[in-house]
Amino acid sequence: MFLFNDSVTLPWFPSRATKEDETKFFLFGVLCGLALYNQCIVYLPFPLALFKKLLDVEPTLEDLKEFTGVGKTLQDVMGYEDDVLENLFMSFSINWDGADVILDPQNPQKPVTGENKKEFVDAYMNHILNTSIEGVFREFKRGFFEVCDQKQVKLFTPEELQGVMVGKEIYDWEKLKRNTVYESYYASHPTIQMFWEVFDDLTEEQKKDFLLFLTGFRTVPILGMDQIKMTVRVAQIESSTHDQHRPKSLTCHSILDLPVYSTKEIMQERMTEALIEDKAFRLNG
Repeated sequence: MFLFNDSVTLPWFPSRATKEDETKFFLFGVLCGLALYNQCIVYLPFPLALFKKLLDVEPTLEDLKEFTGVGKTLQDVMGYEDDVLENLFMSFSINWDGADVILDPQNPQKPVTGENKKEFVDAYMNHILNTSIEGVFREFKRGFFEVCDQKQVKLFTPEELQGVMVGKEIYDWEKLKRNTVYESYYASHPTIQMFWEVFDDLTEEQKKDFLLFLTGFRTVPILGMDQIKMTVRVAQIESSTHDQHRPKSLTCHSILDLPVYSTKEIMQERMTEALIEDKAFRLNG
């Protein structure tokens, strides 16, 4: 459904979409609206421009830079002198999302000069962020406000709306430990002590992957880590040994089913496998 940036970390709306696609984006908007209405954090790694457009705030060049390297290129164009622009032989004909686009239909081969470079940058930005996605974004927005009251949502700034829906990146791992409760296990149980040693050895990115594995989202709720209450319980293993099984999670309740491993090394290996598999599943899903 989406167009991704070069690093495949941020999605954006496609410029080539059918009427059937527009229906899908309407339903996607409804789902996002339901998430906000029910105060659910969702994995929605869109650039800030999405939240600006929902609030009728015009995106800027900085927003474009967040999503694509084209933004940095356009920023450079704004700083070029006339002679540099002449040597670049740039025109108002561009390629975006695999399609050739004429930004000035009245003069397709119009060269970019010092006098019209702002016109070129504005037209390029407008195509990516607005005109090329007009149909699909209109349907997404219609679906979103099918659920949510537009006047109430517009009380947010774009940054606040993004924080409420997606969460924020301020992590307090010690608070996660303090808020964790146990079933069958207890805080001083050898497996639990081993678990926290393994967790502390994870890199910062792996800890964020663990949060995604546990809760279904990689960021922190807007009200902070206190909103995350992890429950660790003994995994129910019907056959074979615990060492052969990976941890499992129930994301809707932040429950971790943790096997009783015999060594820290085995736990570390199984935990890493679980995080890698979960991340790959989400990317491919």
